[in-house]
Amino acid sequence: MANQAITCIEQLLLNLNIETADDEELNAIFRCAHSIKGGAATFGLSDVAELTHIMETLLDKLRRHELQPTSAMVDVLLASGDALKFMLSRHQGG
Repeated sequence: MANQAITCIEQLLLNLNIETADDEELNAIFRCAHSIKGGAATFGLSDVAELTHIMETLLDKLRRHELQPTSAMVDVLLASGDALKFMLSRHQGG
């Protein structure tokens, strides 16, 4: 499930137009990150939960319009997704 949520985040970010991002798009990305965090916390994967919490903080500021999305933010969120994949693979013994 976490891998599906990461894929969801990646697809949404890759399709995001930072100049016209709307609340629905940002909320969808936030929900995917929130799902990962909740699952990680349930299974005791604190590193995964901590990283997704940081992602959620940025995404929450974006969806509350406290920050405007930038390409650098998208890049950081995509890199965070890659880090999450690595962490999950490590937890799965891969």
